[in-house]
Amino acid sequence: MTSETDTEKSAETWFQEGLSAGKSGDPRTCLESYKKAIEINPDHFLAHFNLAIRYGKLPMNIEAARHFREALRLKPESPMVHYSLAIVCNLIGETDNAEHHYKEAIRINPEFAKAHSNLAMLHYSVKRGKETIHHLLKAVEMFEKTGDEFMADNAKSILKDCYKEFNLTAEECQTL
Repeated sequence: MTSETDTEKSAETWFQEGLSAGKSGDPRTCLESYKKAIEINPDHFLAHFNLAIRYGKLPMNIEAARHFREALRLKPESPMVHYSLAIVCNLIGETDNAEHHYKEAIRINPEFAKAHSNLAMLHYSVKRGKETIHHLLKAVEMFEKTGDEFMADNAKSILKDCYKEFNLTAEECQTL
């Protein structure tokens, strides 16, 4: 039986090796394996997505954004890709893109609690009170629905401060 050489491995084999390397704590091999998967198959969605996550952890957020964008090209209706790209866009100062991708994640999955929460914080950073409170209210509702009491309580605490700071009520912020 002969062993596969690097050039004979499929994109999926390289991707699986990347997963294994990541699980075993070998980030260099993990990155290289995902890159090789993409060299063989530039449309390997999970290789782009996982490579972006790895770059984000380094942090190499420009590279992470590039691969999240490739993943988005391949699966434009993935709420998780929009959400992940939004996080990275926010980190690299692309606030408008971050807002757009949080909104897209929510459009695709209206019950995406973390997207509502992060979008609320983005709105808070530019002092958009009504939008901040609106999305925090949605986040609380979704966190409670999924049983994430810690996140729900955290959002409720922030809401109390926002009501005072922006002189708004929950009722005033139910709709945008």
